[in-house]
Amino acid sequence: MTSRALCATVLIALLGLIGCRGRHSRSEIKNEEPAAASGLSSSLKMSDQSAAAQLTRGFYALESGSWRWTAGSFQAALRPPMTSSEKGAVLLFSFSIPDVLIQKLSAVNLSASIGSTKLKSEKYAKAGSYTFSADVPASLLTGEKVTVDFALDKSLAAGTVDQRELGLVATAIGLESK
Repeated sequence: MTSRALCATVLIALLGLIGCRGRHSRSEIKNEEPAAASGLSSSLKMSDQSAAAQLTRGFYALESGSWRWTAGSFQAALRPPMTSSEKGAVLLFSFSIPDVLIQKLSAVNLSASIGSTKLKSEKYAKAGSYTFSADVPASLLTGEKVTVDFALDKSLAAGTVDQRELGLVATAIGLESK
């Protein structure tokens, strides 16, 4: 390997290490069952390349191999876990709020809904890692797929710190049986 190639390799490795220094959620959302014939999973890790097919709106490309920025509103399609049509489920969304977001917006409200049913809204006023959880009634989990909509009351407008509208740093989303 030439000296120039070695320098380029070291530079690329260093850039990968310093790419994102934000705190990210370490909560783990586990998939309780194998994917259904439809290919849908009940839980998604952003690090899983196949998760992109279920991130239907408002999620950006995978970054640092483990997380994705969201826009101000975003949506995911999930397979309801077994028995959830009888017992209900819990929606879990693991994410981080970077310092820059809190510095610019001071606080954000995150809400989740399925169809016209609002599940929960929660306010976040500090940077850090969080897991948003909301009970999902069994009546909303009777099909093969459920679409969960998330919305922030405020997000960073495109051009503020990035060319994209930025919301949260997503690491995982899923439904767990009660």
